[in-house]
Amino acid sequence: MNIKTSLLLLVSIMTSFSSIATTQLIYNRENAEQDSYIMAVLEMALEKSGQEYELKPTPETYSDSKVRSDLSNGSLDVYWTMTSTELENSYLPVRVPIFKGLLGSRIFIINQGEQGKFDHVNSFADLQKLTAGQGRLWPDTEILSGAGIPVATAMKYESLFFMLEGERFDYYPRGVHEPWSEVERYSALNLEVEKGIMLVYRAPMYFFVNQNNPQLAADIERGFETAIADGSFNRLFFSHPVITSVLDKANLEQRKVFEIENPMLSAQTPIDRKELWLDVDSISSKDR
Repeated sequence: MNIKTSLLLLVSIMTSFSSIATTQLIYNRENAEQDSYIMAVLEMALEKSGQEYELKPTPETYSDSKVRSDLSNGSLDVYWTMTSTELENSYLPVRVPIFKGLLGSRIFIINQGEQGKFDHVNSFADLQKLTAGQGRLWPDTEILSGAGIPVATAMKYESLFFMLEGERFDYYPRGVHEPWSEVERYSALNLEVEKGIMLVYRAPMYFFVNQNNPQLAADIERGFETAIADGSFNRLFFSHPVITSVLDKANLEQRKVFEIENPMLSAQTPIDRKELWLDVDSISSKDR
């Protein structure tokens, strides 16, 4: 074998190896039950992308501010959160709603013994007399404030449960899939899920990656679109315990629903793709 043939063989071997090499993706360690569903969706999208990826969590769960900083500097590879125009300008979004828009159906966590306060909320004006709690950097904060709802904020997700228990605000709006597991986790704080109200706005949660990694964004999107086309995304959504348990508990059809606008959505939001969104109208009557 001459030198030229040997070099060509070596290049061929290296090319073959690189094509099957596994790329490690760092993500923010899960801190909530809902993350098990998100991880299942991400793993499904990566598997169907046709590329080899290995997911690795951070050593601990980071705050939103650190996650965004690490995603910007490349220390973190993938991040999921409710979208906003600002986020979509800062990172590369994969514009497929992970929860099919369910994140925008908000049910409240309240202090035990305060259900009566919410039983007397008969109009949106009544709701505006109460104060909500939200994360300081969350898009929800601007959405609620823009609708005239008073909002108290904290930098850390966990702090909001203690602030609610300390009566720093009246209620903590959570995605419809979130409050029951959170009340159970913080059982020492004597919180409960409010029984009669739902606040609704368009609020897709996306996967985001660094702007310098368009290949990863394309791979996740390709895997996602494959899963949508072959039905596996819907099967995962409607069979995952995080979703099924919520739809069993939420009693959506019995709740008074108040809709507000989300002025932070970008023009690229795939609102016209009906297959990407859960039809809340089909499971809940609306108060208009």
